[in-house]
Amino acid sequence: MHNPYMTTSPTRRTCEHVAALYETDQFLADRVAAFIAEGLAGGEQVIVLATHSNWKTITARLTENGIDFRRAGTEKRLLMLDATDVLEGFTLGGRVTVEGFRAVLRRFIDPGVRQRMYGGLVSLLAERGDVDSAIALESLGHQLAHEHDIPVLCGYRTTGRHLSADAIASIAAAHDHTSFERPSAASQPRGDDIVAEHTCSHAVRFYENRESLARIVGQFLGEGFVAGLPAIVIATPEHLAAIEDVLASRYFDLARLQSAGDLITVDAGDMLSRVMRDGMPDAARFRESMIPLIEQACRGRTDCVIRAYGEMVDVLWKDGQTAAAIRLEVLWNQLAQTHSFALLCGYSIGQFYKDARQHDVERHHTHRVADSGERVRLH
Repeated sequence: MHNPYMTTSPTRRTCEHVAALYETDQFLADRVAAFIAEGLAGGEQVIVLATHSNWKTITARLTENGIDFRRAGTEKRLLMLDATDVLEGFTLGGRVTVEGFRAVLRRFIDPGVRQRMYGGLVSLLAERGDVDSAIALESLGHQLAHEHDIPVLCGYRTTGRHLSADAIASIAAAHDHTSFERPSAASQPRGDDIVAEHTCSHAVRFYENRESLARIVGQFLGEGFVAGLPAIVIATPEHLAAIEDVLASRYFDLARLQSAGDLITVDAGDMLSRVMRDGMPDAARFRESMIPLIEQACRGRTDCVIRAYGEMVDVLWKDGQTAAAIRLEVLWNQLAQTHSFALLCGYSIGQFYKDARQHDVERHHTHRVADSGERVRLH
């Protein structure tokens, strides 16, 4: 059934051919789980060719990040294929051929569906000492990425003696980008870019309707969940329901996220009643209300970065309390001096037709969020 809140464009879609060279299953699981979650969030079908042991680690990471991979599998949005079985399927007399692999892919690649693929076949070949065959298959992966617009991620285990320095160089040359688990390697691993990019940011979204707001907030929160960031949502019941619909459509397991404390939801009206005094937000009341929520979401983690969406300011603005809304933005900025979070605020664009003070709002924010979800720096 069509979901009216589901975006028709992906959160992030880069059609590249990428390799992850790993020593531990956890390193691989982090990257593959993020790759899967980004695809599901963007409305893509994700094909995963992994060994049974790797799949167990990957699904454990998906579960930790609140991704309902079982529902995605049931709905054919996530296809899991055993890499060992697939490899044996086009190995004849001990010889692996690119044409054999191409024939296997024809069963799953659908030109009419936006897809992405993770492949662990090449790692199996490399572990068997057949690096040449692995590199030969990479030519097909490159074609999938650049001719068929399918993001492709490949994994290579580097432990053991099966990969020489020359083999690693050949693998890196066959891909657009390569991430290494070892910090000493020539190319650095994919870091916590989402965390670094959005720490202590204060963005604003001027929205036209509930659906457009929910889409942007769902994207903002979903990116955080993929990166392992907890979230606090302070919204009206109507908007909260729409946001939850978007997250569910992107295969986030809301019940799991809430039970784990990674998603905390608060009614915007109730929160306003706690922080207001004599018609204005009170600094002490604001901190007394918000800091326990942040600590609850962090659960003692010292490196915790919260993703927060708030529309108390929108409620105040719609009620004509513009000075109170601006005061609340100032209090959020003050709180950011002592606590790490990325904040997104929502404002109904209709209010600015009656009161053209959009500039007053923007000067208290670091970014404005466009319809595409792109963040535009304001200062």
